[in-house]
Amino acid sequence: MMSEAMKIGELAKQTGLSIRTLHYYDEIGLLSPSDRNEIGHRLYSDEDIIRLQQILSLRQLGFALKEIRECLENPDFSLSQVINLHRDRMREQIALSHTLLERLNGVARELETTKSVAVENLIQVMETITMSEQYFTLEQQKVIEARFQDVEPEWQELISRARAEMSKGTDLNNPSVQELARIWQWSMKSLIRGDRSLYESLVKTYQQQGGEAASWGAMDTATFEYILKAVSFLSIAEEVNIVISDESFTSDALRVINLGLNAVRELNYDFYGTEGILLGFLAEDTGVATQVLKTAGVDFETVRNLIVKLLGKRTLGELTLPEKIPFAPRMKRVFELARESANKSGKERIDSGDLLLGILEEAKRGGGVATYIIKEKLGIDLLNLEQQLRLAMPE
Repeated sequence: MMSEAMKIGELAKQTGLSIRTLHYYDEIGLLSPSDRNEIGHRLYSDEDIIRLQQILSLRQLGFALKEIRECLENPDFSLSQVINLHRDRMREQIALSHTLLERLNGVARELETTKSVAVENLIQVMETITMSEQYFTLEQQKVIEARFQDVEPEWQELISRARAEMSKGTDLNNPSVQELARIWQWSMKSLIRGDRSLYESLVKTYQQQGGEAASWGAMDTATFEYILKAVSFLSIAEEVNIVISDESFTSDALRVINLGLNAVRELNYDFYGTEGILLGFLAEDTGVATQVLKTAGVDFETVRNLIVKLLGKRTLGELTLPEKIPFAPRMKRVFELARESANKSGKERIDSGDLLLGILEEAKRGGGVATYIIKEKLGIDLLNLEQQLRLAMPE
């Protein structure tokens, strides 16, 4: 007997998947709902739910989405085959766990009775550990898979774009490739969120097995290496010391910078990037730049939530904040461009409008988290925003 069709929100809630992931599966033709109601809401039938179970089982087995589609489009491939594949994998894991436990028990008994242990027994234990090692603990795997659902559409787009640029032979210094490198970094930060142990497990997976090893974000080795080479061209470690004083900045610019610093500290970040100064603009309520941003529909809470989603929010236990938060390298360039803007207008000091112009000008040469959020996440045209800002700034 067929059950009543399920709406996407209910399906997401019951399976633990995000609505965004289900939308993405629909977009790429991996799982399209069989029906829609009179107002256009997706409705999933029993057959759709069976297909989703197959998708999830194959994903856990390490299949890439393209491979999953090929399997499901094969008329000879059945649900029972998926279940049996999954069962076999689980039996293997359980058997390895039992073997490891038995060998550890043997070593423990040997230590209790003789106060020593035979080297060959330790080698057997190490052999079993190596065979069963999954790099991520079960808890880590659950955490990273849950987080990956939120970035999976961007991740799949990243892979497609990287392959396209790679096939064209695009230079790694090209702005389009640098943008891909930044998306990679932000996706990684969104997955890790300051968890060092998770980061170390991730590094082991990619170092030992390559990009194909991560079932939650698999990519072929060539694409993986291409992205890593692009990332190597971006400096993320350099600390920039900039003197912020009323000799170089107007009072409204200083207020924006300090409000941004407060926002950065509240998130427990140990760096001050363009995302910090964007929050500074939105925490301030009188400046021209602030009004232009808010008129365009950019607000503090939305941006802060997006930053946390991209970069995470660290707890104080994860790091010790430096007494003086350093500016990220990109901020140095923003300040330089803001100075150029002020000079062109004959101003002795940089004001808040110049700071926002610096961010928008820097976006033409790559862009940071601030312009990524404004353009990609909020859908605001940067050129139009710049035009509105220039019109609003005093002569």
